[in-house]
Amino acid sequence: MRTSNRFELLTTTFLVVALLASAVAPAAAASAHYEFADDTYTTEQGEVVAITFNAADGVNNTSKVLAGDNNTFDVYLGDSDSGFLVNATVVDENRDGNVTLELNTSTAGQGNVSSYLTAAGNDSLTNATQATENLSDPLDAGEYSMALGSMNNSTDTASLVIEDNETETTTATTTTEATETTTEVTEETTSGSTNESETNESATDTTTEKSTDTGIPGFGAALAVIALVAVAFVAVRN
Repeated sequence: MRTSNRFELLTTTFLVVALLASAVAPAAAASAHYEFADDTYTTEQGEVVAITFNAADGVNNTSKVLAGDNNTFDVYLGDSDSGFLVNATVVDENRDGNVTLELNTSTAGQGNVSSYLTAAGNDSLTNATQATENLSDPLDAGEYSMALGSMNNSTDTASLVIEDNETETTTATTTTEATETTTEVTEETTSGSTNESETNESATDTTTEKSTDTGIPGFGAALAVIALVAVAFVAVRN
């Protein structure tokens, strides 16, 4: 092979590699220039939790990284093992490098993703999809994984911790205690009414017995003596 042909082949190869690299670079940057603002997000069952994202270090609204279509990133919430998995593409519409997603844990997984997962402010979500079956109850208490980029090759990860709702537990306990107290008071009242009724019946019986008596001891014997004296007096006069 002549030198000129070899040079042309090398030049062509270099150009092809450069073009491929330039085509891949933006895609990689688009999935790697945002990150979770915190490592762990904690909330209670039934609450709305704010999940925040920031542009990576050195990236701001004037950076070329946020130019063009590179103001988007993919996010995954949950996983198949937990029974709740949602993925969506987040769009930083105002390109300020700050995005907040709001997840309603009371309805998450029970309907359309847009009904429980939204982007705050001017930012938006696209291609939101729930990969798991619909749930019939709110999310269970526990820890849920979250990832940016892709499930198999994430650029950043964080955890969502959902705790038991202490208010609901306290309310249930208070209601139970109140019910038990009411039952005890009712039983005591019923018992007191029964005892009072028995006392009144006893008093009535005693009054009846006293009413049937003459009330004057020896009155019948005195009448008999007077009758005998009268008979004797009449006999003497005759």
